[in-house]
Amino acid sequence: MKKLLFLFLLFSTFLSSEDKILVGIHGFMRSKSNMSLFEKEFKKLGWTVYLWSYPSEIRTIEEHGESLAKVCDFISKKHPGAPICFATHSMGGLVLRSAVNHPLCPEEAKLGKGVLIAPPNRGTAYGRFLSKFKFFHGISGGYAGKQLLTTEFDGFEKLGQFPCTMKMMVIAGTCGFNPTIFDYNDGKVGVDETRLLTPHEFRKVFAGHSWICHTPVTVEIAREFLERK
Repeated sequence: MKKLLFLFLLFSTFLSSEDKILVGIHGFMRSKSNMSLFEKEFKKLGWTVYLWSYPSEIRTIEEHGESLAKVCDFISKKHPGAPICFATHSMGGLVLRSAVNHPLCPEEAKLGKGVLIAPPNRGTAYGRFLSKFKFFHGISGGYAGKQLLTTEFDGFEKLGQFPCTMKMMVIAGTCGFNPTIFDYNDGKVGVDETRLLTPHEFRKVFAGHSWICHTPVTVEIAREFLERK
């Protein structure tokens, strides 16, 4: 009887390690519906999709990172041994960076892949321009929004880097015109501002910042990367 129980537990663990888990993380002042196309398309492919909703305006990026680390720990207990993959939009990529460097983050989250869509990894010239006006400070709040407005180039390196165990892709948008950004941009973030300092794949999509996650080609690029063996 004990032998049968052991084999059952072993088989269950093997099955769970084959699970395909995707966590979608929206950006600043948005909701989980921003990742709805990812949820729809990846569920068709047999993935288990979790869209994480968080109050982006009322806490710092680091505090959101701690919350996400706890969410990942909960997911890892439901799918023990299964790598957790991520698709993030804008500030969601910064929250993920903070989460994977938090001591509460499980190993499963550090073994998966991540697709960062239009992430302001190096701050934004546009945000620094808006920070000159008190009106925008009032809109953005004094937490994560303030960080997005005032962080200098490479200022987000304090969040830590993605571990070498994670394979990462950055997708940058190019359909934007913003005179405060001296580079191709999506209207809010420059192409070079999206790049990580650590190894990653890089793709560009002709889309604006607000609708890049609803662009089918973005989802297709992410699908090819996340399903690649």
